[in-house]
Parts: sequence; C-alpha cells; structure tokens
Amino acid sequence: MQLRCFKCQMPIMLSRDAILSALDHLHDEDTNRYDVRCPKCRKVNRIPIEQLQHAAPNWTRNREESAE
Repeated sequence: MQLRCFKCQMPIMLSRDAILSALDHLHDEDTNRYDVRCPKCRKVNRIPIEQLQHAAPNWTRNREESAE
C-alpha cells in the first residue's frame, strides 16, 4: 500500500505485514484511524480503518490460529 504525506507529498510505502499489524492494533485499541509518521517531515498521517481493510480484505484477527 502506498500513501503520500499530506504535507510534503513524499510517498510512504506500507508492507503487507505493516498493514496487518496496523489492523491488529486498531482492533485491540478499538480506534478508527492508524497514525503513520512521514520519514521526511515527521508529520503524522492518519489512515482510516476502511482504507487498511481495503488493502487487506481477508484479514482476520486470529489468522495465526486459523492457519494451523
């Protein structure tokens, strides 16, 4: 998943593992947005949970247990 910083327009790449970790974090914290800090300008970019779920449509909270 590739994003652009809202301030400096630098591309920010999120790997599949980072997306799954973000969804796990959002599920644990019961929030609607995930914060990603831009590596260039250090501004926080908020990603809505819907956008993360679109990038990982088959995400389940207990994926390790269901894979066994």
